[in-house]
Amino acid sequence: MGYKLSVIVPVYNKADYIMTGLMSLLNQTVIKKLEIIIVDDGSTDKSSEILKNFCDKYKNFKYYYERNMGVSTARNTGLEKASSNLIGFFDIDDYVEPIYFQNLIENQQKMDSDITISDFSRYFSTDEYKKHRPTVIKYWTQKTEMLKDFFSGNYIGNNVFDKIFKKKILRDITFPATYAIGEDMYFVYEAIQKANSMYLNATYAGYHYIIREKSAMTSKFNSKFYDPVKLSQRMLDDNKGSLKEYAYVHLIHEKCKLLENMLKNNGVGENREVYKQYRKDIRKINIINAFKILNKKQFLGLILMSISPQLYLKIHDLMKIG
Repeated sequence: MGYKLSVIVPVYNKADYIMTGLMSLLNQTVIKKLEIIIVDDGSTDKSSEILKNFCDKYKNFKYYYERNMGVSTARNTGLEKASSNLIGFFDIDDYVEPIYFQNLIENQQKMDSDITISDFSRYFSTDEYKKHRPTVIKYWTQKTEMLKDFFSGNYIGNNVFDKIFKKKILRDITFPATYAIGEDMYFVYEAIQKANSMYLNATYAGYHYIIREKSAMTSKFNSKFYDPVKLSQRMLDDNKGSLKEYAYVHLIHEKCKLLENMLKNNGVGENREVYKQYRKDIRKINIINAFKILNKKQFLGLILMSISPQLYLKIHDLMKIG
């Protein structure tokens, strides 16, 4: 059977959440057009058993097992196995509304876009939720404009679960397996480099992203928190002209986020010199350029971090400005 969209689902030790995620995929209105590629990243809990039993019942749910090598390697395996001309992603501990993938596919068909973007809602441990983007529709056909909006934090975003990609633009692209955080960001950046068109319709937020306490971004501070800065530096080195300034401002924004994680996770003490240097870097940035490039929340975060990191944290908790 020829599927319209391959959805890649990496799984590692998520037994408590698997069935909610799987059922939300099974209940998609276009489930017959979907190839669901489950990549078990060496789970040691009951995830493997649950996944195998489920995939045995439904022919378009494909199960693959590999030893634990991380989410990027699992997604890369999914890319190798995908048979459709469109590629999407899903995190098993989230869930999607029944028309989510139908909406994405219809938007892609309407514009024939290389990258198609929907919106999502972020759910926090307090049951509070927030739509991620403003309600906006935007279509890009100029690569420079795509990259400028990517670097500026306007509309596009770093995630892969809110996007579908034409497979042909991903042929030479993989997730950077040596990085634990920021790998989505770099994958999206490389996909934009290959794309000729991109379409965002943020009128609908059918993906529900659950922010859990033990996620990669909410654990104790360690060296993996440097990964987005390292990847941002790679992007800066990769660009020139007007895009270089955009990439530089993006790097400074990632340094702000790193300092935030240091402060929140008691990481300043062991990283005091980096903390001092990054604060200097933030203060040295051209404020006018930063104002022109960053979205309003990110610019506010940069200003607050340059003035007082403690004030940044207080305002961040109120406004979620990161």
